[in-house]
Amino acid sequence: MDNLRKSIRLLFTDYCSDFILLKIDSSHYINVNSFIEKGFRAFSNYSVDEIQNVYNKLDSDWFHDVHQEKNKNYFHILNHFTSKVLIEHDLEPFVGYEHLLKWRDLSYYIGEDILTTSFFACLDNRSQRKRDFFSWRATAFSDNKRLHQLLKKGLAENHFHLKGSGPVFDLSWINIMNHPTSFEKAFGDLKKEISLLTKISNSSQGSKKELKILVYKAVYIRYELFRLINKIDRGKKFTVDLSQESNSFESFDLLLNIHEISNNIKVLRYDIGHQFEFKGNTEVIDYAIPKNIHIQNLEKSYVFYGERKLLYDCFRLIYAGDKGFQSYIYLFHAYLLIKAQFRAEFIQVNDKVGFGNFSLYQDRKEFFLPDNSIYHTAFMNLAVHDTKSHSEISSFELRIAPKENVIKLKSSLEGYNKALDDQVVLSKQLIPLSSCDNDNKFDLKKHNIFYTIHYIKKADNIKYSDLSLEVLCRHHDLRLEVKKQSIAISQLRESYSELSDLIRGIDAASSEFKASPEVFAQGFRYLKNHKLKGHFNHLKDKLEEPKIYATYHAGEDFYDLVDGLRAIDECIRFLNLTQGDRIGHALALGIDVKEYYKFKQLKLMLPKQIVLDNIVWLLAKIRKFGIGIHRNEVNRLEKLYENLFYELYTGNFGKGSLLEQKYIHHTIYFDAWKLRGDDPYLYLNNIHDDIYQKPNFTYWERCRINEEYPKNKNIRNNIDIKALYKEYHFNSNIKKAGLQIKQFEISHAYMELVEAVQFNMMHELKNKNIAIETNPTSNYLIGTFRRYAKHPITKFFNLGLELDHEKIKSCPQLSVSINTDDQGIFSTSLENEFALMAIALEKEKDENGNLKYNSSMIYEWLERVRLMGIGQSFNN
Repeated sequence: MDNLRKSIRLLFTDYCSDFILLKIDSSHYINVNSFIEKGFRAFSNYSVDEIQNVYNKLDSDWFHDVHQEKNKNYFHILNHFTSKVLIEHDLEPFVGYEHLLKWRDLSYYIGEDILTTSFFACLDNRSQRKRDFFSWRATAFSDNKRLHQLLKKGLAENHFHLKGSGPVFDLSWINIMNHPTSFEKAFGDLKKEISLLTKISNSSQGSKKELKILVYKAVYIRYELFRLINKIDRGKKFTVDLSQESNSFESFDLLLNIHEISNNIKVLRYDIGHQFEFKGNTEVIDYAIPKNIHIQNLEKSYVFYGERKLLYDCFRLIYAGDKGFQSYIYLFHAYLLIKAQFRAEFIQVNDKVGFGNFSLYQDRKEFFLPDNSIYHTAFMNLAVHDTKSHSEISSFELRIAPKENVIKLKSSLEGYNKALDDQVVLSKQLIPLSSCDNDNKFDLKKHNIFYTIHYIKKADNIKYSDLSLEVLCRHHDLRLEVKKQSIAISQLRESYSELSDLIRGIDAASSEFKASPEVFAQGFRYLKNHKLKGHFNHLKDKLEEPKIYATYHAGEDFYDLVDGLRAIDECIRFLNLTQGDRIGHALALGIDVKEYYKFKQLKLMLPKQIVLDNIVWLLAKIRKFGIGIHRNEVNRLEKLYENLFYELYTGNFGKGSLLEQKYIHHTIYFDAWKLRGDDPYLYLNNIHDDIYQKPNFTYWERCRINEEYPKNKNIRNNIDIKALYKEYHFNSNIKKAGLQIKQFEISHAYMELVEAVQFNMMHELKNKNIAIETNPTSNYLIGTFRRYAKHPITKFFNLGLELDHEKIKSCPQLSVSINTDDQGIFSTSLENEFALMAIALEKEKDENGNLKYNSSMIYEWLERVRLMGIGQSFNN
């Protein structure tokens, strides 16, 4: 089925829509030559002759109706896949469990709706059934009943970014299709961004295409297809030339008409579109959602109805061989291709690893979903309520961003609470029913929904010409921001207990390359140990003081596996993580060390400061864990430390520096590293003073020193160590030199040392009872392993999965949970995350080609993971 999937992906994502629109004079616009040209990338392992053989298979088989060989059409290829993979149950599409990985491989890249609507259109044509339900879930579940029964016992969603978990692409697309001329700025902003899809160009003229013009073509095509299918004659008929290249110069005719097309769409919306009540106003989300639809469509994923119905209607006409639709098939194909190209800018389908790639998707998720609009509200509302309605979630932790003062934070939380009200966007059809309910207020606590506030990691904007670098520490601006945001959270806890009770955790998210745990250390200690003063106890019905737990995104992305491990260690040391706290992702702790370095081809490019810190930290861990292997490699690392320290530090110590004539051993450097959890400004002036005697009048100031690490007070009294820590933060020449890039080559001995440290760190984490939030699809797409079965979760915890006593004994048996992260961007669901891990493990084979795991034991293992997820909840 691999060649079938590749062919579908090629035909419905890789072809150029302009190429299709230029070929309107021929019904054979897909031919062997164009297929071979586009197939060079899709079938990179095939010769030209073999690609031609694939086309011959399409032409003789896959382009024909699954059931009637005489009926030939390009779109039939979809049903050769879906007829084997999809199943209908209670009007919804389900995926045959044994085909789940194949389904994921294809649907993730082309979108599920094209496959599910094609499947139902083919099915209903044969049975002559009228379909009235189109509001099935965003992500199809598998038909695995055993897994369903297991998950019905209750799940915890412990890692769910609210603004990354709604149907971001679907709502953005619907908004543009209904308001095409309202997004000049958004298209302009998107144009400035890096294109995340490899450029498609089998256009004969090869001119530069503009995404905005392509989308305008889709707006026009959708409008015309909808009018044709629904036999709508009223309104002006346009004759726009779509065969012109998609740029402002050649598609000028389209630009001239787009405002009038938009006006006609507006008339359609309010003439036939379904009406919703939103903030006291009547609004129409999509003209393709008719006024009178079956009420069952309004219970869950209602926003998908219109687009799915349109695709379904087109497919039915195509598969029925409708002669009146024959001349419109090319337009429908072009529409699907434009939609796929636009989708690729919002759903991470470009096969690039690393958090930086993901963050490009993340940063644009609200371009076409304006704040306070019905689309933005529906986006957040559906993220939570669709997830809850389709899964038995007993603990739902939503990640949201902080604010700089308590008033803004209060307003932000109130806004989220309103957006999450299940009646904030309500169909006019349902208003009479809802008015019978005396208590319409949605209670988040009752539904076990709460928040974790995540600080945002931001890069240090260093200007070397600025003299203030001598008195400003690393990440000075971000540290000030963290201080304001932390105090805002504490003030909310003091003054607005009803709201603050919904905040159960803190986190720091975004790229690990932008800021390390040390930047957030004081804020974490401040809130983890925050106690209410009790000034308003007399006004409370019940005296409660919810604990603030901590989690932190660490070890997800890294220059070297060592700085990924070091970031996890810094979380524990500097943020004072203890039992009950968690670490998000922690891939560095469990991925295969040798496979990782092989993936990087044994050569890394990273800043010299990172190399220096990594070497010193690694040497310290080798000593701590008593790792006695590869003495020559240890000697090499010690020598490399001396060279780098001289380059970055010794040569940049100014005259009069306390360290000017001193030799700094790597153990002294490591002691200075231990102080990075402290407020750097404690060490700026009067370095001879006793750090413990510095004024600390406020609670924030009392959190400046990391009392938990290092415990040895002599380190903070050592002048050399304090001076070195000061140089790290306030010497501009050292900061500048540390950003220089070094190529670091990996030896076999280095890999084995890292393996040994990684193994010991896993067991250290277990002893501290710190849990790990895993996110299989997110980790698979951002990380470097290329199969779900290679996810490190089985390295963290294998109890119930393995039979080998030695493997069970050597495994740390960490507390792990399965979560979604940003399910909207990764096009997944919590049920699917469990199912994908299950089927991947069921199909995994050992070195002898035999199935590696027992099926029943996999479900026993998943049950334990499910229970651990609930145990990890901050809402206990």
